[in-house]
Amino acid sequence: MSKKLIAVASAAALALSALVGVAPAASAGVGPFAVVADGDSASASVAGTLSTAPSKINVPSANVLRYNSAEVHTTGTLIRYDITTPGATDITTVTSTGSVKLITATQLAAATAPVVADGTTSASVTSVGGDGHIYALTTSTGTGTVVFSSGGSSATRHLAGQSNFAYKLELTAPSIAALGGEFTISGKIKDAFGNDLTAPLETASAGDFTMTGIVGATHVAADFSYTAATKVYEFVFTAPTTATGTAIQIKLAPEHTSTKVTAFGTPVSAQFFTVSAVDLSAQVTALTAQVAALTADYNALAAKWNARVASKKAPKKAVATK
Repeated sequence: MSKKLIAVASAAALALSALVGVAPAASAGVGPFAVVADGDSASASVAGTLSTAPSKINVPSANVLRYNSAEVHTTGTLIRYDITTPGATDITTVTSTGSVKLITATQLAAATAPVVADGTTSASVTSVGGDGHIYALTTSTGTGTVVFSSGGSSATRHLAGQSNFAYKLELTAPSIAALGGEFTISGKIKDAFGNDLTAPLETASAGDFTMTGIVGATHVAADFSYTAATKVYEFVFTAPTTATGTAIQIKLAPEHTSTKVTAFGTPVSAQFFTVSAVDLSAQVTALTAQVAALTADYNALAAKWNARVASKKAPKKAVATK
């Protein structure tokens, strides 16, 4: 055999031996199909395998998506799912339901950071050495799911949001109040996606609300309550003892005031109300007189109609008077 042929044969054998040697090494990270949630904002031990015990992640408040690897945190808005596949380069199909959206590792690593609107409901993940990763966000405190499918295996993980930042006050007040009587301004506090806050704001101890511009009415810090079952806040005021208008402004404290995010709409961090203090007994008397006058007018018309019926000038039945 010529020296040239020997050289070619040796090179081919070397290349073949290298390829054969790579195959077993590539399977170092493979294993039984599995999915593990990482970065739960509420508990280090919840796997999210049950709908009654979902993993938790913070609902975005500033349209910023970030992953925090620490267990139990307040800054992360993405949870990461670590996927293990039997094959080194297996493809896993991932779909989400409810308000859960998916963000790929490529999106998160891009020069332009992803925002809420970039989330999708389906994606595919190609494992590298048997390992794959994908992230999820949610805009709801309700529970949604993430479903993973690969090579005939599947797994479902449940995810719910924690809402920590107020975006809109949704309070209402009565238009009138009795002289010297109490009246209540009540309602809910919502985040940017319409969720009730996971933990309530307070006023008496923490000063999460401020009362400004109060004219006529009076309010003390203790006249405040929150009902966990309905997520309703109530602020009780006392009306003046003379007939006059009152003015009240309820504001979120500065640390709870949200910066406007165009994609989330306009925040409402303060609401202004006017309530008229009136003599309710005088109003009842006036309304009674109005009802009596309306009744008299109706009866007069009814009498004329019935007279036409009696004279057979009207082809209808008689009506009853009040």
